[in-house]
Amino acid sequence: MAGLDDKSIQNLVKKMQKQAKPRNLEAKTYDATAPQRVTDAQDEERERMFKEMKRREF
Repeated sequence: MAGLDDKSIQNLVKKMQKQAKPRNLEAKTYDATAPQRVTDAQDEERERMFKEMKRREF
């Protein structure tokens, strides 16, 4: 890789960006004894409501 020019480096960067891993949407748990978060319809509604509140100005 020592002899690469700018054009080939840009091509490699683009190639690596296409292979980007999707973000893990689940919360990380560092404590095995902690209760696992369960999503239900009420959680989805609450999350939607808070997103709407963020958009509005009070």
